[in-house]
Amino acid sequence: MAVGWAPVALVVVAEAAWISVVGGLLQEFAFGEPVLGIPALAAFVVAGILLARVLGQRLGSRWPGIALALTVAAGVAGWLASPAARLALPEGVGPAFAVHPGGWIAGLALLRGFAHAELPLLEGTIARLLGLGVPGIAVAAILGGVIGEPFRGRFLADTLGASITFIVAATLALALTRLTAIGGDSGLDWRRNPTWLGLTVGMLVVAVVAAVPLSDVAGTAIQSMFAIALVPMLVVGFLIGLDRMTRRVLSVVLAAAVIMLIAFRIFGGQTVVPSPLQGIASGQDRPSVVDQLMTVSVGGLLLIAAVVSILILAAVWLQRTRPPEMDIVEWRTIDRGDETLAPRPRRRRFGRRHEPTGAAAAYVALIHDIDADPDVRRGPAETPAEHAARLRSDGRATLSLDLLAADYALARYGGVDLPTREDVRAASRWRTLRHRLSRRPGGSRRA
Repeated sequence: MAVGWAPVALVVVAEAAWISVVGGLLQEFAFGEPVLGIPALAAFVVAGILLARVLGQRLGSRWPGIALALTVAAGVAGWLASPAARLALPEGVGPAFAVHPGGWIAGLALLRGFAHAELPLLEGTIARLLGLGVPGIAVAAILGGVIGEPFRGRFLADTLGASITFIVAATLALALTRLTAIGGDSGLDWRRNPTWLGLTVGMLVVAVVAAVPLSDVAGTAIQSMFAIALVPMLVVGFLIGLDRMTRRVLSVVLAAAVIMLIAFRIFGGQTVVPSPLQGIASGQDRPSVVDQLMTVSVGGLLLIAAVVSILILAAVWLQRTRPPEMDIVEWRTIDRGDETLAPRPRRRRFGRRHEPTGAAAAYVALIHDIDADPDVRRGPAETPAEHAARLRSDGRATLSLDLLAADYALARYGGVDLPTREDVRAASRWRTLRHRLSRRPGGSRRA
């Protein structure tokens, strides 16, 4: 039972971790130290879960208003948790708020606890938490790099620890929640496999321990790779939106320009190094470290935004529609309906013909005999039963045509082996109907 509560505990830690990053960012912009850490925020998340489970169902429709009041009260409690904010209260609410703006994230922690009140936990909620939390922490780290030292270093160090805690807790919570959902259908219970659980946690801890030292080198590596790949990214993004002919022309022009530049460097003589400009001071007139950090941070954000905008505009404005494929082989056929079962009976010598053998062959022979008369022939869309009913209603045929059509349907579509006596009857009906249907309604025989 204790292990079964592990996903809830991990979700609480993950929520507290990313909320602490937001609170630390607010405190950094206020030039203050964070007061609420991950343990304090985890307590607010747990309080939100308990309040939603205890009061949510009992209050019914009154719960949203009370939940909003509780969220505001938690924000006020987190704000007044700072001694500096309490000391600044006599000066007014504004100065006290400016001292500790990060304390209001306690209300956010309580609100996030409401989302996990239902047990077992919802897989979609944890998946969205992990999917949005990772890029959110990255954006907060980029924004936190704008402020100068010593607040910048403290915030980035706290963000590193919080991000590792968030990824570990959220990943394990999502995995265990999915296993719980699968176990509900298949009977698999991960709580009764402590060896697997220990191995999973151990592998995740080893991965985190290995990732922490590599994070010191990751910043320099990412900056170097970005500086190297900036120009190729712009060129590739520009060329994606051009058609094949334009790309060939640009390739030829660039190749010619490179050849001319190399020839000029080889045969153009020595390069003249320009002298430094007059009036530029050196030494003590250089900008401070804080100004340099501000310039680099803001400039980096603007540069990233410019690259993304150029790539998007290049893909939208310069995209060309590809010509349709011309080598597609298309086959068209016409369904002419069911073919006849037997060919037209051939006449014997001296004008006699073979009699059909079987009920199906008798019906087919009759259809061939009356096919030349448009009044009694069977239509392309008529079934044998419909054709027989039409001729019987017109007075041209009797019930024998219906019986012959029924024998044909049983033998042709039903797969029924008719007895010999029924085949004899079908042949007799064929002879009668052949003469009857070949006569006109007035009694004259069809030519």
